[in-house]
Amino acid sequence: MRKALLVSVLAVAVLAGSGAAALYRYDASRSEIIAEGITVAGIDVGGVPVEQARATLGKEIARRLEQPLTLTYRDRRFVLDPALVDVRTNVEALLRTALVESREGNFLTRSFRDLADRGLGTDLALRVDYTREAVARVVAGIRREIDRPPREAKSSASFAGVQITPSSTGVAVRRRALREAIVGHLVSADASRVLAVPARLLKPKVTTKELSSRYRYFIAISRSRRELRFFVNRRLAKTYRVGIGALGFDTPAGLYEIESKAADPAWYVPNRPWAGELAGKVIPGNDPSNPIKARWMGFWNGAGIHGTADEASIGTAASHGCIRMTVRDVIDLYGRVPLRTPLSIA
Repeated sequence: MRKALLVSVLAVAVLAGSGAAALYRYDASRSEIIAEGITVAGIDVGGVPVEQARATLGKEIARRLEQPLTLTYRDRRFVLDPALVDVRTNVEALLRTALVESREGNFLTRSFRDLADRGLGTDLALRVDYTREAVARVVAGIRREIDRPPREAKSSASFAGVQITPSSTGVAVRRRALREAIVGHLVSADASRVLAVPARLLKPKVTTKELSSRYRYFIAISRSRRELRFFVNRRLAKTYRVGIGALGFDTPAGLYEIESKAADPAWYVPNRPWAGELAGKVIPGNDPSNPIKARWMGFWNGAGIHGTADEASIGTAASHGCIRMTVRDVIDLYGRVPLRTPLSIA
């Protein structure tokens, strides 16, 4: 209605010979008014004074951009105040551009454009900037709080059994992805103010499950006590009396595993002076002169666990390095022990 009235007044004024002056005065009165059809960051600021547009934009855009970001990782929360990274916009530059575009042409074209209600149809894009170094510091701080290296499972084997220090999964924040996510949420007035911290899990090379499987069965031998202990799932299943190597033929201490198994094994006589005329020979398993009776479980360089007919040697140091057991006991143990069973001798 107002514009229609103005058009009528101006038309009469033009007919009266004062049209140009009237249009000039009309245009001059709108020097600080943004033209119709101009939007800034999708917000309509057309037809209002620049100060009013500034207030509207400040309220609408700042209200969204000044909201803190909440970054979450599982039960952890980090709150980022945009002021810490110096978030700023180009609103003032956009308002100046809006005024420049509003004043394009001359007072005649501007006046008739306004009076004919012909909007410019211009959308000025908002740009949000920030301090990159500050964002990098925020990312580094979050990484210090969240990053955790994986912990490898470790085992400690002794005559008392096997103790396993459990493994744990590590975590590493995806630095670049986090920086991009923070920036993306900071510079978008419409983006959510809550985001999840991107991270990846770091698996240990040795897990608790792997070590538990490795030590499902375990043999521990004490040379001083002349005892062999057999463990299943790290619990003591049975204890046996054994014989060990004599002085000068000491049973070797260390951590080994059962490398071979045989029932009624042949004896491959070591080619050593103590073997006498048997040195280098192979004595069949059923030969009475074969000292390895019933079962054999080899663990290192010719040394093994075997049965003996000399039961009086059980509990003594009388062998050439092997672990001696009674025939009854070695058969019992043999049926319980799979290949690759770890063996500790102390």
